[in-house]
Amino acid sequence: MSQTGSFEEWFEEMATLARKDPDLFEEKRRELIEQAIEGAAPENRLRLKQLQWRIDRERERAKTPLAAAIRLHDMLMEMVYGEGGFLEAVETLRDLLKDIQQGKAPRPQPLKKGGPEAKVIPFPRRV
Repeated sequence: MSQTGSFEEWFEEMATLARKDPDLFEEKRRELIEQAIEGAAPENRLRLKQLQWRIDRERERAKTPLAAAIRLHDMLMEMVYGEGGFLEAVETLRDLLKDIQQGKAPRPQPLKKGGPEAKVIPFPRRV
C-alpha cells in the first residue's frame, strides 16, 4: 500500500482492499488511526483515543454500514451544533473578541452544567 501519490490513488487502493480482503483492510484502518493519534500533540492523545473508542462502539452497535454512517453523522452534528458544541464555542470566542475590541470587559460566560439532568426514581420497598 503506497503512502506516496495522490489521495485519490490511496483511496482507490483502500477501497479495493476493503472489497477483496476486509480483514486486512480493517487491520490497515486501525493502524492508520493509531498512527494519526500517536502523531497528535501529547495533550490531545487521550481525548482522541476516547473519541475513537466512542466511534468504534457506535459502529459496533449499528446493524449495517449505512446505519453506522448515520450514527456517526448524528454524533458529528451533535458535536458541532449541540449544546456546548463547536459552533457554540466559536460564537463565545467571537463575542469575547468583540468585547475586547470595543474596550469592554469581557462578559462572564454562564457555567455549563455537567451533562443532562437525571431524575431519581425510587424502587418500591419490599414488605
